[in-house]
Amino acid sequence: GNLFVGNQLGNTITEITPGGVRSTFASGLSAPQALAFNSAGDLFEADDGSGNIYKFTPGGAQTTFASGLAFPNGLAFNSAGDLFETDPGSGNIYEFTPGGVQSTFASGFSFPEGLAFNSAGDLFVADGGNIYEFTPAGVRSTFASGLNYPIGLAFNSAGNLFASDAPSG
Repeated sequence: GNLFVGNQLGNTITEITPGGVRSTFASGLSAPQALAFNSAGDLFEADDGSGNIYKFTPGGAQTTFASGLAFPNGLAFNSAGDLFETDPGSGNIYEFTPGGVQSTFASGFSFPEGLAFNSAGDLFVADGGNIYEFTPAGVRSTFASGLNYPIGLAFNSAGNLFASDAPSG
């Protein structure tokens, strides 16, 4: 029930309880960009400044899950436990198995950022002024276009997609 917030300017992850009590969960990071939890309760953080993805156990122990990325950004887990990551520096979306084996899921994006899976297992990707949808088989289609600059994506329990749309320019 706690909220975790990546603080890019402070290079920390803040934990906030339902009662509003704040504490530093992790520090010494380099521009934390995105956070995602796996089914085991481990927290994964896309560390924009270092090019790494870090894994934190529920107790706060930190390990490096992946390194050498151009600009790790959005994170999302599918139902099989694979981690997907947008990498705007390369224009790619990478997929990592639970054991950390990396492969390229899709490429050719201008600046991919936010990711979210719906209940059917479709992956949604924010890129430039568009949101793209990938079926579990990897078939890509345009879900929405003409947006300013969608960054964050999330589904609610009713299956509605929400996007934070930053101003262009």
